[in-house]
Amino acid sequence: MTLDAIGPTDRLVPIATINPKNYFGGPSDIAAIKSRGFKIFKFYPADQGWNIDSVSFGAILDQLAPLNVPIMIDAGRPGDPTAAGLMVSSYPAPVILCSVSLGILSEALCVMGEHPNIMIETHELHAPGALELIANRVGADRIVFGSGAPTRSIASSLYYITSAGLSDDAKTAILGGNIARVLEVE
Repeated sequence: MTLDAIGPTDRLVPIATINPKNYFGGPSDIAAIKSRGFKIFKFYPADQGWNIDSVSFGAILDQLAPLNVPIMIDAGRPGDPTAAGLMVSSYPAPVILCSVSLGILSEALCVMGEHPNIMIETHELHAPGALELIANRVGADRIVFGSGAPTRSIASSLYYITSAGLSDDAKTAILGGNIARVLEVE
């Protein structure tokens, strides 16, 4: 459905979503999804009603690992960043934690300090100074812009990045350069 919705384009990068609660495929199914043009897989544990430390999610990670495909995990609940860090401790590709707010930023930063492949997405980070803290602690190269659209204003999410006390190079990286590097697109 995603590929049909975006049609042939060089401007959009399709993201595959798998719900571990009802996924019964194997490695060849994951490889087939990737071969259709999906460059990243995203997981929504809270919305889909499963825990990050579930065995079924671990099985999917085992199938994705040989393909070296980046993943995104909504990790907005207390304990989610820690569980994600444990589950992806040997994952070979970038892992982007999404939906991290100020309330669990400390936990996410600790996890990022232990796992250099873990990055963070910005749509829930609107606290003054949080972006600078992350950049100073783990590097601006590990932050990717997230708008939260369509439920959030793209303008306010964009303003949060452009008004941060970061260099223009860091802002450019956050606003697109970092995710382009992860997805290996221009």
